[in-house]
Parts: sequence; C-alpha cells; structure tokens
Amino acid sequence: MKIGIIGGGAIGLLCASYLSQQHDITVFTRRNEQAKEIRASGIERTVRGETFRAVAHADTGVKGIFDLLIVTVKYHHLQDVLDELSTLPRQRILFLQNGMAHLLDLENWKTAHQLYIGVVEHGAMKVSDHAVAHTGIGVIKWGAFHHKEAADVRNELNETSAHFQMVYTDEWKKVLEEKLLVNVCINPLTALLHVKNGELIANASYEYMMKCAFEEAVSVLGLSEKERLWSHVVSICDKTAANQSSMLQDIVKGRQTERKAIVGYLLKQAQAQEILTPHLAFFNRSLEVLEKKQTKSFE
Repeated sequence: MKIGIIGGGAIGLLCASYLSQQHDITVFTRRNEQAKEIRASGIERTVRGETFRAVAHADTGVKGIFDLLIVTVKYHHLQDVLDELSTLPRQRILFLQNGMAHLLDLENWKTAHQLYIGVVEHGAMKVSDHAVAHTGIGVIKWGAFHHKEAADVRNELNETSAHFQMVYTDEWKKVLEEKLLVNVCINPLTALLHVKNGELIANASYEYMMKCAFEEAVSVLGLSEKERLWSHVVSICDKTAANQSSMLQDIVKGRQTERKAIVGYLLKQAQAQEILTPHLAFFNRSLEVLEKKQTKSFE
C-alpha cells in the first residue's frame, strides 16, 4: 500500500520504520530539516539492542492521495492537521492520538474522509530527527469511526512485523478508555515528580497518589472491573519500569504536554456529570504551571 504518515515524532518514526518493510511510506514533517534528514539517512530503529534502517520518502505539507494516511501528531497539533486534511481528496485516515479529546474534534469535523481510530500500546523514544528507540513492544489496536471496516486495509496491515502488530477491533472505544486510564495514572505523576514509571509502584506515597487518580478517572469514565483495571495499571508500570513517560519527556525538553488530551478531557467529562475530581484538577493545574515554567526556561 501507499501510506502517508503525518508527524515525525517517536510514534510517527516507529510506524514508518516498521510499515516500510511492506509498504511505500511517506513521512510528512513540520520542519524541512527533518524531511531532508529522513530522505538522506532513512529511519533508524533500535529495538532490543539491534539497529535497523528503513527507507522512506519525506516531505513537508500534507499532499497527495494514499491508500491510508496515519496521523501521529500530538493532540495540540491536531487542529492544524485537520485543516490541511480538509483540502485533500477523500481518503482513509487513521488517527493515533493519546487521550480522548480528539474524538470530540472528529465528531464535529465535517469531512467526507473515512475515519479510523487507533490506540498505540508501544513504548518509543525519539533519538534524533531520523532515529527512534523502540522501548516497549506492544500492539496498535484500531477500528472504524462511523465508517465501515476497510477490509483491504485490514488485510494489508495484518502482514506487519511480529514486533509491530496492528489489530482491528470493533471495541476501539473501550480500548481507548482503558489506555486513557493508564495514561492519566502514569503520565501526570511521572512528569510532576520527575520519575520513571516504575517509581510509581516502588514508592508507597506515589502509588497512593496514582490510586487517587485511578479512582476519579474510573468514576468519570463509568468503568467496571476496577480490580482488573488497577492490576492492569500496575502491570504497565512494572513492564515499563525503566521508561520515561511521554509527558515527562515533554516536560524535560520544554515542550507542551498532552495534558489537555488526557487530564483535560476527563475534567470536562467530570464537569458535565457533576463529579468531583480534586486530584485530577490539581494535576492539571500543576502541569499547566510546569509547562509554562519549562517553556519559558527553554526559550
């Protein structure tokens, strides 16, 4: 297939690297310097101590017709991408954003494109403009958003590497909610405390704060099976113990975080349902202050 990947961050580079093994890949980046580097050097992927190099096209500004477009930009860049996509001919677009705030944007987006939603369960860290470290092997689960299943695309994506499986599901919203739960338990605290994921279960005080966030998020999302879900959150902390969360990476590098997509979404839902979420509100305000502080210090 001809696949366009929008976004040159960790997830964009990871997708491009693996999918290039079977497909014709073009990466669309915001900066021309990054596009030039990808064209010149390819994409370098490191996983379990081995390094692989993939060949991909690269450009700035989304253009052309593809069998599938995959949007990997973070939520705070999504609106600019939607504006660009609105000018393109009708095609299939898969969105891979953290949190759930983007669902509201897509609900309100008047477009003829066929839309799909995915959840990334991989760990990845961008090393340079053309290099990515695959820090945790998982899967991408995806499904149709108000559209019929794309059988041909589904079959093509089934052929991906064992380290990069793309699994179609009709229960994508449930998967998204459970990923949001994991994100809101791990990301804000690791960013505020400047600790790796494993510290949240190694330190009793940190684990207590995480459990507070968990209880509020479960209430807002109306999720059952609390015991199973808490065990899932703890297992993710354990499996990714040595990892820095994406939100911590953003804070360290002076970038805007996905606070609005993760915590902000839950706060809006809580307000609509008149549910009190004091811990999530505290995390949100603290992250907002830290973002401004970090951004200012890196200017």
